[in-house]
Amino acid sequence: MSTVSHIAHETREIKIKEQVNIKNKKGKELTFSLVDTPGISTKIDYEEFIRKGLKKVEAKKRAKEATKGVIDSIKWLDDMDSVVVVLDATKDPYSQVNITIIGNLQARNIPVLIAANKVDLKKAGIDSVKAAFPQYKVVGISAKYGKNIEEFYEQLFTLAK
Repeated sequence: MSTVSHIAHETREIKIKEQVNIKNKKGKELTFSLVDTPGISTKIDYEEFIRKGLKKVEAKKRAKEATKGVIDSIKWLDDMDSVVVVLDATKDPYSQVNITIIGNLQARNIPVLIAANKVDLKKAGIDSVKAAFPQYKVVGISAKYGKNIEEFYEQLFTLAK
């Protein structure tokens, strides 16, 4: 739901879309509220934003907003019935932030589906994502091209029961 940018933390506030309805090819429907949260991060440094071309004042503002967004995201976990964790399949799934968020969800007994995004890229490693989190269903998708979205929907139906 949020704007995508080459600069991290483009999404800094929770966005909610109610009454989202999806239908699979078999005619089965699922209606839910979608809560799009800022990405969870273990490090937010305004100097990273400066290196991406932001002015110092804007970089500090973005870092402050991003930090608040991460805190809000973690607080929202208490209100979730289930969670889709979107990971970049081209990056190491064993990052501190991935382990932290998955561990938080597991400790809360929240059902999880992992969407390994960017499978359209050569360096995507869905098998490494599956190996990192064998306790969860992992679906490789390309959000950009809509690849495997039907399988993703099927797993959403399973997750929501």
